[in-house]
Amino acid sequence: MKEEKLKKEVERVVGHELRKARDFDELSLLLIRGTRERLSPTTLKRFWGYLKNENVQTRPHTLDVLARFVGYKSYDDFCENACETVEPQSGITTTERVSACELKWGKKLVIRWLPDRRIVVKHQGDGHFIVTEAEHSKLNVGDTFVCHLMLQHEPLYLDQLVHEGMPPTTYVAGQRNGVTIEVIHQ
Repeated sequence: MKEEKLKKEVERVVGHELRKARDFDELSLLLIRGTRERLSPTTLKRFWGYLKNENVQTRPHTLDVLARFVGYKSYDDFCENACETVEPQSGITTTERVSACELKWGKKLVIRWLPDRRIVVKHQGDGHFIVTEAEHSKLNVGDTFVCHLMLQHEPLYLDQLVHEGMPPTTYVAGQRNGVTIEVIHQ
C-alpha cells in the first residue's frame, strides 16, 4: 500500500502514469537531475511491476531515492507524513448543520458526544449560547459561548467560552467522534 502511494506520488510529480519503457528511461534521468542519485530504468521497471515474473524485493535505497524525488527526506519520512494521511484534508460537506443565523432567540439544542456527555443550550441571539443543562461534561450550567455553525458528527468548537470565572477560551466538544445536535421543537 505504501509503495503504491509512493508510485502514485512519483507519477503525479512526473505528470503522467509510467506505462512504457521510455517512461522509465525518462524517470531515471529526472531522478539524476532532481536528487543527483541514479536508479537504473530496470530497477524502476521492477518497482513498477513493468517487468513480469520479477519478485525481487525493493531495496531501501530505491525507496529513499524516490521519496526524496517527491520532496521527502527518506522513505520513512514519506511514510510518516504521506502514508498516514488517507483522508482528504479538505472538501465539501453535505452533513446536517445548525446555523446560528437561522435560529430564533430562545431556541434550545441538545448536544451529545462520547462517552456520555450531554448539554442543553439556549440561543441568546447572534450565535451566543448559554448552557441550561449539563450531564457528565466539563461544561456547567450558566457557561456561555459563541458558535455560528454546528455540524452533525463533527467536532464542535465553542468560542469565547466563559466557564467558572476563567477568561474567555475555546473549547472543543467531541474532538474525536464529533457531536450530535438535536433542535428542541417546542
